[in-house]
Amino acid sequence: MTLLDHVVLQVDDLDATGDWYDRIVGLVGGVRTFDRPTLIGYALPGQPAQLFFSLATDPSGRQTHLALRVEDESIVRLGHELALALGADILHEPRLWPEYGPGYYAVFIRDPAGNNLELKCRIPNVRARALGDVARRTSVPRTSTAADVALDQGGRR
Repeated sequence: MTLLDHVVLQVDDLDATGDWYDRIVGLVGGVRTFDRPTLIGYALPGQPAQLFFSLATDPSGRQTHLALRVEDESIVRLGHELALALGADILHEPRLWPEYGPGYYAVFIRDPAGNNLELKCRIPNVRARALGDVARRTSVPRTSTAADVALDQGGRR
């Protein structure tokens, strides 16, 4: 197992940064494997992307995103509990992040220097599905809005 999973650095000009890193990362055999309007990522052949650049969200301060790979979801939850005990801000509670891939389970924590620390693991699909089912069954119902009431009075949802 490796400790470092990926790093995300914020930049003002994603196109210029991408053009530059396309060439630099290419020197070591890497390629751009992740390309979205606000986020690009690089990997070596056959490896997941590890180096990312995102469009800066706060030009006055750069936040670094550092992701550490841990063994399983119990370590993600322990990291969450430790961060709370240490008084850290929790950016995102531990949960599945299907938009990042199957079985992607992580917590996002603000470290003492202001960086975004992610503790993440990949859990097998069977456990991932079961964990997602538990999360859906235990989620707090949202409060009805005026639009919900209007829909309920005027017809089906």
